Amino acid sequence: MQEIIALPFKGDPSLMRPASKDFRCHESLERHFVAAAADADDDDVAHDHYAYDVSGSGQVVMFQCTLPETNKFLTFSCQEPSCGVLMEDEPAATKEEDGAMDPFFFDTGYTLAGKTGFQVWPGSRLVVEAMTFVDASNNHDSPRLRTWQERMANGAKVLELGSGVGVVGASLASFGAHVLLSDLQTLVQNSTQPNLQRNANNKNQQSFRANYDDTEIVLSSPPRPSWLPSNAVRIGKGWAASTAVDWTIPLPEQVQHIRASKASTTNSADSSSSSENILGQIEVVIASDCVWLVSMMEPLFDTVQYVFQHNPNAKLLLSFQRRDGSTTTPESSDSSESSMFTTVDKILTAIQHDRKWSVQCLAWRYVNQTDQNEIFLFEVSPNH
Repeated sequence: MQEIIALPFKGDPSLMRPASKDFRCHESLERHFVAAAADADDDDVAHDHYAYDVSGSGQVVMFQCTLPETNKFLTFSCQEPSCGVLMEDEPAATKEEDGAMDPFFFDTGYTLAGKTGFQVWPGSRLVVEAMTFVDASNNHDSPRLRTWQERMANGAKVLELGSGVGVVGASLASFGAHVLLSDLQTLVQNSTQPNLQRNANNKNQQSFRANYDDTEIVLSSPPRPSWLPSNAVRIGKGWAASTAVDWTIPLPEQVQHIRASKASTTNSADSSSSSENILGQIEVVIASDCVWLVSMMEPLFDTVQYVFQHNPNAKLLLSFQRRDGSTTTPESSDSSESSMFTTVDKILTAIQHDRKWSVQCLAWRYVNQTDQNEIFLFEVSPNH
C-alpha cells in the first residue's frame, strides 16, 4: 500500500528541482485592434501572430516561452500579465488599469475564478519545465519524473483541466504528447483555441525531414489522433485540441457533446471512432495550479474520478503553489488559513483520506528568488 504523506507537508530536498537555465519566458504589452476570437481560427491570421483584444481594452499581454532543444518559442495572447511566473531577469509586462468591466462577466458558467485563466501562473511553469526540459545531469530528476518525460515525448494521451491560455497543453504537444485542453466555454473560445491556432505548425511545417543512411527524406505529418476532436492542430511533434468542460456539470453529459462534435465533423472513415470512449483513452489528467479555492477542489476531483473509472491506469498530475506561508510554525500552518482558500494540506487530505487515492511528490521548488512559497508537482493514482 502507498505510504501516506505526513502532514503538514514539506518538500523532500532530494526532489527540489531548480529552474531550468534553458527555459526562458518573457512578456510584452501590445496594443491591437478589437476582434472576435473566432477570427483567430483563420490560418492566415493565426500564423501571423496577431494578438486579439477580446476584452476591448486595447491592451494585450503577449507571453512567450522557449521550446526544449531549440531556439524557437511558443506565443500566447493573454488578457492579464502573468503572476509570479517570470524570473527577475525576464522581461515583464505591466498593464494599465482602465476600470472596464469584464466583458465575459455575464457568460454562462463564467466566474471571477474563471477570469484567472486569462493569465499564466507558476504551477504551469513547473509542469512545463519538469515534463519537457530534461535534466541532462540527472541530478534533479527522479526516476519517476524521467519516466513521465519519456511518456510525454512518446505521445502520451493527455486531458488538461483548467487549461486557460494553453501554455501547458501547447508545450506538452510540442514535446510529443497528444493533448485535449479544456476549460470553461468562454476561455476555450476566446483564449485556449485561438492560442493553439497561433502556435500550430504552418503549412511549411506539416512535413519534416529525417536522415536514413546519410540520405535525407521528407516524411509527411502523421494523421490526427482519432480520439481528439476535429479542431486539433499539429504543434511541434504532437497534437493539441480544445473542448469546453465545466467541472460543476457531470462529465458524462460533456463527453457526449465531444462525441457528437466528432461525429458531425469527421469523414466517414473516421465516423467509427466517434463512438470511442474518449475518456477511456486518457492516460494522464493534468491540472496546473487551478484549485486555489476550496469550492473548486471537489468538482475537480469529481471530474478526475470519472476518468479514473474509465481507465483505472490513468494518473493525475497536479501542480499547486503554497500560498499559506511556511509550515515551520503552527501559526502559519494550513489550519490557520481562511476556509475559502485551498492549501497544500487540504488538497492532500482530500486526495488521501477523502478519495482514498495514492499520491507522491515528483518535484518542487520555490516560486522565485523573492517569493519563497513552494510549488509542488504531485502524481495521483486511483487505488485498485
